[in-house]
Formats: sequence, C-alpha cells, structure tokens
Amino acid sequence: MAKSTTDKLFENLRVRVLSALVLAPLYFAAIYIGSPYFDLIIFIACGLMTWEWVRVCSGNVFGLWGGAMGISLIVPTFMLYLGLSQLALAALVILAGSSFFVARVCGDRNPTFLVIGTILIGTFIITSLWIRNLPVLGREVTIWLVLGVWFADVGGYFFGRLIGGPKMAPRISPNKTWAGLGGGMLLALVWSEVWLYWVGGHKFGIVIALGVGVASLAQLGDLSISVVKRHFGVKDAGRIIPGHGGVLDRFDGLLVVTPAAAFVFFWWGNWWI
Repeated sequence: MAKSTTDKLFENLRVRVLSALVLAPLYFAAIYIGSPYFDLIIFIACGLMTWEWVRVCSGNVFGLWGGAMGISLIVPTFMLYLGLSQLALAALVILAGSSFFVARVCGDRNPTFLVIGTILIGTFIITSLWIRNLPVLGREVTIWLVLGVWFADVGGYFFGRLIGGPKMAPRISPNKTWAGLGGGMLLALVWSEVWLYWVGGHKFGIVIALGVGVASLAQLGDLSISVVKRHFGVKDAGRIIPGHGGVLDRFDGLLVVTPAAAFVFFWWGNWWI
C-alpha cells in the first residue's frame, strides 16, 4: 500500500531529526572547543560543499572547475592563518576572477557559476573562522549564528506547512511561503532575545533587527542555492546527510548570514550593548 503525502512528510521529518541528533552535538562541541576542531569541521564542510557545487554545475565532472575552486579557496585560507584577513578576502576575489578567465581560455563558455561558488564558499570559510576567533564572545556569536539560522529554518518549515498561503518564489522554491518566512523571523527573534540577554545586551530594537535579518538572509541563501540547482536541473546538491540532502543544502543559509554578521562585527563591534 502506497504511503500518503502526510506519511511521507512525517517520515522525512523523522529522518531529518535523527540526522540532526547525530550531527548537531558534534558541530556544537567543535564550536565550544574552538580551534583546531572547529576549523577542521569548517574545512570538511567547505570541501564537501565545493565538491557538490562543482558536480551540480559541471554535470558531475570535477575536473578543471574543482581544481580552480580548490586553489582559490586554499590560498586565502592560508593567508587568514597568517593574520591577513582583509587581504585574504581580496585574494579570494582576485583568484575567483582569475579562475573565470582560465576557464574561458580552456573552453568553458559560462564559468560564472564557478566564480559565484568560489566567492560564496570562500567568504564563508574566512568569516566563520574570523568570527569564532573573535577575542570577545567569538564562541557565543557563532552559537547565535548557527542556532539563529536553524530556528529560522524550523520556523519556515512548520509555519509554512501549518498556515500555507501565498508562495514567496513559486518558480524557484514552490514550498516556501510568506507565512513560513514570518514564522522563521518569529523564532529567530525569540532566540535572539534569549541570546542577547545571555551576553548582557539590552536593546529591543537590536533583537528585532537580529531576528528579521537572520531569517531574511537565511531565506536568501536558501533561495540562491535553489536558483543554482533549478538552473542545472538538480533537486539536491548531494545525499550525504539523510533527510537533508547535501552539505550545501544544509549550510545554504549560513553561506549568506555568516559574512553579513562578520561585516557588522567588523565595522560596529559590540553593537548589542
């Protein structure tokens, strides 16, 4: 007897929860301890995301794209460890641009996605490590970021399923609704209030900005990866995480939220006080 849509939904949810229960403790343990364990987790995740991105965009062929992305990510990361964080970002942009021209010379007529993937994943590596190594509250901010995106995803999933309503971008991601975005903002806002109280902040306007910002940027990251997958006719970036798809599918929100948070911290410092 074939399973109903509801049965399939709850089966998928069960698999997602079980996967999260296995992986989340490892990830948060690495965040808590910091270097070198957190760095290792980030390197592994970004290596897998690079593999998935290249295979999605190049018809399952790693080849030239994979080599170009690998070099473009390794060099800036090495510069970051030398304490050259701003130069690392500049090097990332230069190497990504160079990869574009190399790919064109080698016969690739549309290497734009190579550059986009390099910038997204490379910026995520640099800013994730930079934030975690902040001398003040680096651990706490990283926990806020990860859980903020997670709560935004959970709110989007459940509120979208329960309320339904108008779709946000039916041609890109038909399951996402405005109600889901609102639910994601609500949960991210509540979590940001808890976090702000934890670290000693006291500005309610900041709480609203955090909740709305995290949920909106997480959705932007999700939709951006969906655009790429839809362009190449791929449903999931990979299958390494049961119920979630690939690592790229799981980290899509953080790819946008983390660099944005790093920018805010770099320019405004302890803005929550």
